[in-house]
Amino acid sequence: MKYVYPFIRQYLHSQAGILLGPEKDYLIESRLHGLLKKHSLKDLEQLVCVLESTPEGDIAAGVISSLTTHETSWFRDQRPFDRLRTEVLPQLRQQQRRQISVWSAACSTGQEIYSIAMLLRDEGMYSPMWQVSLYASDICKTALAQAERGVYNHFEIERGLAQTHRQRYFEMTPAGWRISSAVRQSVRFEAVNLTRLPDSPERFDIIFCRNVLIYFDPNTQRKVLQNLHDKLVPGGFLFLGAAESTAGLCDGFQYVGTGSGLYVRSKSLG
Repeated sequence: MKYVYPFIRQYLHSQAGILLGPEKDYLIESRLHGLLKKHSLKDLEQLVCVLESTPEGDIAAGVISSLTTHETSWFRDQRPFDRLRTEVLPQLRQQQRRQISVWSAACSTGQEIYSIAMLLRDEGMYSPMWQVSLYASDICKTALAQAERGVYNHFEIERGLAQTHRQRYFEMTPAGWRISSAVRQSVRFEAVNLTRLPDSPERFDIIFCRNVLIYFDPNTQRKVLQNLHDKLVPGGFLFLGAAESTAGLCDGFQYVGTGSGLYVRSKSLG
C-alpha cells in the first residue's frame, strides 16, 4: 500500500505537471473515492494496476479530472478584465489589424472564456470590422464537456455574473442557465496539456493562464511559460494570476503595472 500514493503523485506530475506532496495524500484518497466507486474498483491499489496497464484510458482521465482544481467564476478577480477592456483592447484597436485572437489556456468549466466573450461583445468587437477568434482549453475533459454545453446551475450562475449579463446572454432551461448559442458557438474548445502543446502555427494576441502555475514545480513552470511565450504574437499579452510571476522563470516577458498579472511578450527566446 505504501507505493500507491507515491505512484499516483508521480503519475499526476508526469501527466499533468501538477506537484502534490505527501501531505496531500488525504486529498488523493478523498477525491478518488468517487472514481473507485464509479468504475467498481476495490481500492487504490487496483486503480494503480489499471493506470500501469492503461495509462491514458477513461479511468486515467478520471484521475486527472479528480485531482485537478476547477475553481472558477464569472469575471473572476475583476481587475484583469478591467485592464483587458481599458488598456489591452484600445492598444489592439490602435494597431488597426482588425482581428483579435484570445486563448483561455485553463478554461475549466468555461466561465473565463465566456466572460471574455461577453466583454468583447459589450465592447463592440463583434462587428463587420473585426474578426474575433476565441480558443479555450483544459486538461480535464469533464470540465471541458460542461464548458462546451454552456449550462450552469443556480450556484454557478450567481458567482460573479451581473444581472445585466445574465439577461443579455443567458436563457433558463430545464437543465439550468444556458449561455446563448451565439456566444457558445464563438468558442473553440480542446483538451490540451500545457506541458505538451499540440503542433500548430496558431498564435494569439492575448492568453489568459491564471492560477495555474502555482500548482507546478519550477521546472514545469519554465516549460509552460516558454510554451505560452511561443504561442503569443510579438507584443502579445499574457494574463497570469495575481500571485504568479514570470520572474526567474522566463525572460521573454515584460511586467505591465501592478496587481493584475499582466505581461507583454517582449522578445524571442534562445
